[in-house]
Amino acid sequence: MPKFKYQVIDANGKASTGTLEANNIADATRALKADGKFIASIDIDKGPGILNMEIGSRKLNTKDLIIITRQLASLLSAGVTVIRSLDMLYQQLESKKAKAVIGSIYESIQSGKTLTESFKEQNEALPAIMINMIAAGEEAGQLDEVMNRLAEHFQKEGKTKNKISSALVYPKILIGVTVVITIALLTFVVPGIGDTIRDLGGDLPALTYFVMGISNSILAFWWLYGGIVVAAVIGFKLWKKSESGKMIWAGFCLKIPILGRATKMNASARFTRTVATLLKSGISVLQAVEITSSTLDNAVLEKKLYDARIEIRKGTSLSKAIKPINEFPPMIYAMTAIGEESGTLDSILEKAADFFEDEADAAMSKLVAAMEPLIICVMAVIVLVIVGAVAMPILSMASFINV
Repeated sequence: MPKFKYQVIDANGKASTGTLEANNIADATRALKADGKFIASIDIDKGPGILNMEIGSRKLNTKDLIIITRQLASLLSAGVTVIRSLDMLYQQLESKKAKAVIGSIYESIQSGKTLTESFKEQNEALPAIMINMIAAGEEAGQLDEVMNRLAEHFQKEGKTKNKISSALVYPKILIGVTVVITIALLTFVVPGIGDTIRDLGGDLPALTYFVMGISNSILAFWWLYGGIVVAAVIGFKLWKKSESGKMIWAGFCLKIPILGRATKMNASARFTRTVATLLKSGISVLQAVEITSSTLDNAVLEKKLYDARIEIRKGTSLSKAIKPINEFPPMIYAMTAIGEESGTLDSILEKAADFFEDEADAAMSKLVAAMEPLIICVMAVIVLVIVGAVAMPILSMASFINV
């Protein structure tokens, strides 16, 4: 039975903390309220120790978001109350992060806050699109419909991410094989061949000396090379998170021919899909653009979309506001203008999203197709150099033996 840590306030205003065992957070809450205490906070007691520390981002992954929205949509459509739906969802979730988020929302509502306020408190774990759409759904009394739209949105987003991940599996395997083969040749094959040639009294070719120098260096200072690689990876990630790094990297991703098209198509699909989903839920165009700007995964496009939001605030239409964004295909501007004229902007953008998602898939396939021969060529060059360094003294070994 899980334990829950809590902080409560009694009738005299005195605060106290403790832990109790219960089947779930709802039972723990009822047990504490039965004593006439006000619950300030309650959460799963993970216990002491470094293994129970939360590491990494609190953001829920797409799979968790799909499960949460899909199940809440089903329960609310069946007439189950919000608080009961959250309780049932909490008991079914397997992800610790998701359980913690839903448990916190449940307790927040129990303490008297609205559903919107409770979800806003979890803005570090939940995406802005979810929080804002739930706020609109609660105000309009259409929470079940909003949850269904969110579930569909996250499901399509998840499919796109899965396609990208699947497409990159083979290039990652090639890179891994290249690294393993290179390390194996340098640490096992080259030193042995070099020692054998020396024992036979032969001179090593310059290429073999060069490769052996690298091999000996790796064997002697492997810890230093490992530290350099780790430091480089961490430094690159920190640089990418900095303001200047974000902009430089985003611009680089947009300018590289094949990668640039894949980035643009993916951003276009996200823009049209997210704006369409938000507009269907009753979110204003201004707010929809503001929320969407943080979902594009490209700092340059995010800034340009932020500038477009300023123009919309001044009274400019969405189509005219996004027209200066040259990274977006002209089709987005044209279809947005048609949607505004016909009053069917959400439907038009949804159709555009389907088109751009197909284009993004095609662009990603071309990117992977271009990466594969490039990686193979790099692997071939590395292996040929090492094999050449090993083969040259072997070919001359007969003369060494005759001598």
